[in-house]
Amino acid sequence: MKIRINQNELNKSINIVQKAVSTRTPLPILSGILIEARGNMLILTATDLDLGIKTFSPCEIEEEGSVVVQSKLIGDFIRKLPSNSYVHMETTENNNMEIKCLNSEINILGNSAAEYPDNTFDNEGNTFSIKSESLKNLIKYTYFAAAQENIKPIFTGCLIEIKNNICTFVALDGYRMAVKKEIIEYSGEVSAVVPSKALLEILRIIEENKGNTEITISESHISFKHENTIIISNLLDGKFIDYEGIIKDNYITTVNAAVSDIKDSVERASLLAKDDKNNLIILDIKDSNMQINSASEYGNVEENLTVEKSGEDIKIGFNSKYLLDFLKVIDNEKITLNLIGKNNPCFITEEGKQDYIYMVLPVRIS
Repeated sequence: MKIRINQNELNKSINIVQKAVSTRTPLPILSGILIEARGNMLILTATDLDLGIKTFSPCEIEEEGSVVVQSKLIGDFIRKLPSNSYVHMETTENNNMEIKCLNSEINILGNSAAEYPDNTFDNEGNTFSIKSESLKNLIKYTYFAAAQENIKPIFTGCLIEIKNNICTFVALDGYRMAVKKEIIEYSGEVSAVVPSKALLEILRIIEENKGNTEITISESHISFKHENTIIISNLLDGKFIDYEGIIKDNYITTVNAAVSDIKDSVERASLLAKDDKNNLIILDIKDSNMQINSASEYGNVEENLTVEKSGEDIKIGFNSKYLLDFLKVIDNEKITLNLIGKNNPCFITEEGKQDYIYMVLPVRIS
C-alpha cells in the first residue's frame, strides 16, 4: 500500500473509527484499525464485535493494499502532525507501516489484514431514511436516561419504535425515563432496542451535519449510513418495558418555569447535594414561588424562583443529577413540571410541545 492523504481528512477519519476500538479484548488485533486503500478511497474500519465503524476518505493511491495498525499509536502521531499538511503512508515487508509528513517520520509494526475479523457491514432488513437533524434530536433527548449498568441489559439501550410515520425513542434506567417523538417519512413499523453507546457515537458523527441518515434494522443488527461513514451495532435481546403504561396525566400541580433560571438554581443547590447519596434537592412550591433547598454537614443552599403554578402547593425531593441531565439538553426557554404527588413520578415537558416527556421519580423526604 502506498498513498498520500490530507492530515485533516486522515485525523478526522481516525477519530471517528477509534470510538469502536476495543480497549479490553482477548483478541489483540481488535486494538488496531484496519486500513485499506482501494480505488481512490482510504477505508478505515474498527470494531469491538458489538459496535463497528467504517469510514471512507478520498486520497491519492499509488499502490493498493491493506494492513492493521495499532489505533492509539497512529492516532496520536497523526493528530500531532501540522494541520493541512500531506501525509505519505506506505507498507513495507512484514506489514510494517512507514508514515512521513514534512520532516517527521514513524515506522509502526502492523499486522496482516487477513487476521482482522471479517465483520460485514452489509445489513439487510427494514431500511428508511431520516433527517439527520431529527435523528440528532431523538438521540440527544433520550440516550442519557439509559442505564449505564443494569441486571437487565435491555435497559442499557434505547427503544426505537416507528408507527404511523412517527419515530419514538425511549430510554429509562429505573429512576427516570425519556420519550422523544419525531415525524418521519416512513410508513412501516419498527421496534428494536439499540445500545446507547452506539447512539452516542452516531450523535457525535452527525452533530454538525445536515442531510439524511439511512437506517437499516435487521433481526440482530442496526446500521446507520451517514455521508461516508457506516456504523453497525448489535441489537439488545429482550422485551422492553411498556413505557406508555408508565405515563400518567392525573396531575394535582403544574408549574411553568424558565429553563435558564431553574437550571442555574439546581446547579448551585447541587453543589451541596453531592454530599448526599441521592444528590437530594428539595422543591418547595407555594403559590408563585419555588424554593430549591439542599443541605449537608457543610451548610445549606436556598434558591427562590418566581414560577407560574396551578393546583396544590407541594414539597418534593429529587436527585439533582437527574434534573440537570434533562435541563442541559433542553432547547426551549420554558418547561412544565407536571406533579401527581410528593411520592409519585414527575412528568416534565417543554412548554407548548407534546413531542417530549421526561419522567423522574422523586426521592422520599422525611
